Amino acid sequence: MSSFGQFPRRPRRPPPWTVVAARYDAAAADYARRHGDRRSERRFRVIDRPQMEAARGARRVLELGCGDGRLLTQVHAPVRIGIDVSAEMLRRARGRGLTVVRADAHALPFPDRSFDAVLAGKGVFRYLDYARAFAECARVLAPGGRLAVHQYAARTWTLRGLVARVRGRTSAAGPHDRSDELHLCELDELITPARDAGFVLRTVHLWRSVRFSPYAVPIPTRLPGRLWSHCVLSFDRRRHPDQFDSSSSKIV
Repeated sequence: MSSFGQFPRRPRRPPPWTVVAARYDAAAADYARRHGDRRSERRFRVIDRPQMEAARGARRVLELGCGDGRLLTQVHAPVRIGIDVSAEMLRRARGRGLTVVRADAHALPFPDRSFDAVLAGKGVFRYLDYARAFAECARVLAPGGRLAVHQYAARTWTLRGLVARVRGRTSAAGPHDRSDELHLCELDELITPARDAGFVLRTVHLWRSVRFSPYAVPIPTRLPGRLWSHCVLSFDRRRHPDQFDSSSSKIV
């Protein structure tokens, strides 16, 4: 039995990239309409800010899982390249005038130290093996380069769920929530493999989706429990193997 506020972890089994590609190929024609409503646009305008900060001043930027190019179009860099496994989503990104490549993030088709920043928005890491993906990001980043990763929470506390939990009926996430094994239970699930791959944690941003403007409100990390539904973790690529990983990283 897990303690109050803790959710049992299940093994992560990301689907094969061919399955992900087929899913997004099928959804591509309707993707912009389903995900481009005013609420989503304004919500991700907030959530994308750490991604833009990671890309600021970079001359060579790579986006993993660029989809139709929504995020990559906002990047201002002499070189900006996106990868995705979905041919249909990439076709739409090319229609925006973007340079994109069909590729698997576990085996990036770029030489070592090719980029100054890597962006991973809209929960793309949920489809990836964390250790392998972080290792590839570290390989293609120049020392001191930046990586920003967005992920969704597997479960978010709700008032109804908290009341039910106190009464011993269910978890704090509520009776109707389903823990998705591809989403994040604890921040350390990303932080640990990132550090193992050679990254230093810079910042942690947490938000909760809400139905009123700006549709995403910041959540302090000092608050107990799983009140957040989105996170963006920003990392620096170590300049040398012995670089100290300070625990005083900026928590936002």
